[in-house]
Amino acid sequence: MLLFTIIWTLICAAIIIGYPLYLFNKSTAPNEHLGQTSSNTVELISFDIRDQLPGWSFSIDVPQLTEDIVFNNPVLFYLESENACLKLPLSNTAMGYMAHVHKNVGKVYVTFKSLQDGVSNFYVPAWHLSKLKILIIKSKDNRIYGDWGAKPEKSPLQKRLAKAGVDVHDYEDLLGYVSNIATIDFKGHFKTRRPVKQNTKLPTLLRHDQELCSVG
Repeated sequence: MLLFTIIWTLICAAIIIGYPLYLFNKSTAPNEHLGQTSSNTVELISFDIRDQLPGWSFSIDVPQLTEDIVFNNPVLFYLESENACLKLPLSNTAMGYMAHVHKNVGKVYVTFKSLQDGVSNFYVPAWHLSKLKILIIKSKDNRIYGDWGAKPEKSPLQKRLAKAGVDVHDYEDLLGYVSNIATIDFKGHFKTRRPVKQNTKLPTLLRHDQELCSVG
């Protein structure tokens, strides 16, 4: 009888201690799952660049381009015109220019060069381009991420998309493919303005025969 009492006491103690632990683990399991899937995203950022043109180059502040993103994640850039939205870098034979993009921490630079020599600056008219769209690939799904971290110089992302029949140069085609794999996290559409140039001219010095006059 004493043995039975001891065993029953141990069982009750195990239930009293174990059941709260079970409830705790059960309640935290969904949060852990969310944490694992939250990285399965592609961030989309859009910028209105009409005030940046006409010109042969422009730069945009992009806070989402952190140091970690710049060095560890694929980032795709698209220029939108009236008729198309095409991936940078690109060559526009109809207009006669090539466009290049450079990214840095917190900053994006776009330049336009003439197709005739690849060196001369090409001034893009204001009516020609309207938006710059940026896709930051945060998803680690092999269908879109590939082995980018191991071989970024060989653009495995583009090779993998090409094998899937996706035209990476076509924004709508790429976005449609990616949206079936990862969550598109739209960060917003922002209007950019051309930086105001400061007047660096030195004030004109008065000659000895000039004097300041009061204006009232």
